[in-house]
Amino acid sequence: MILQLAKWPVAIVVAVCTPAAALAFCQLLHGAWDVDLWMAPFGIGFFVGGIFWLIFRRTKIVKFLSTMEHEMTHAIAAWITFVPVIELRSTDGTTGSDSLGHVRLGGSNWFITSAPYFFPTVPIAVLIAVWALAATPTGFARWLLGAATAYSIFSTWREMHFQQSDLKEIRFLFAFLFLPGANLLCVGLILANELGGPAKACEYTVEAVRITCGWFGM
Repeated sequence: MILQLAKWPVAIVVAVCTPAAALAFCQLLHGAWDVDLWMAPFGIGFFVGGIFWLIFRRTKIVKFLSTMEHEMTHAIAAWITFVPVIELRSTDGTTGSDSLGHVRLGGSNWFITSAPYFFPTVPIAVLIAVWALAATPTGFARWLLGAATAYSIFSTWREMHFQQSDLKEIRFLFAFLFLPGANLLCVGLILANELGGPAKACEYTVEAVRITCGWFGM
């Protein structure tokens, strides 16, 4: 109930902070350019991952994995908000059904419905695995994170269209207000973490808030 009441206030707050988040993100990109991040493993992985997605996105295996990741993100959001997950399935689109995947839950809310359109499940999974396995990320781990980030950005963009049932459910106005800023925040946190670790990621968030407060004279 509280989460449902917070839906539109959260959307408005995120929308207000979006221009500042975009400015802070541009500063991150400038910093990435200064340190030649695009020639480092993360940048190379991002480029390779983007090319791979563009070439193989229509293949059965990629459709299957992409759909499973989408439905898994719904499920993760459900677990976060204490909603039981009853069923989770994915297909490659050859089963005769119009739906490539389905997650059946014991309830729903706007966070669950919108999660696949801003939450970078695969990059977060890579980050968690890296943190769990090594104190210092290897070059391959950074390459893999770059590829996963490219996949997340391209696949999320592909799912953003007016026929998307999830976006209809949360209302297009909410999607317009909330999703741009939410995506900037999530991708920015990944990039900031790559540039300077968790401290840089926190600094990126604080900077977006600071710029917004400055514009409103706070």
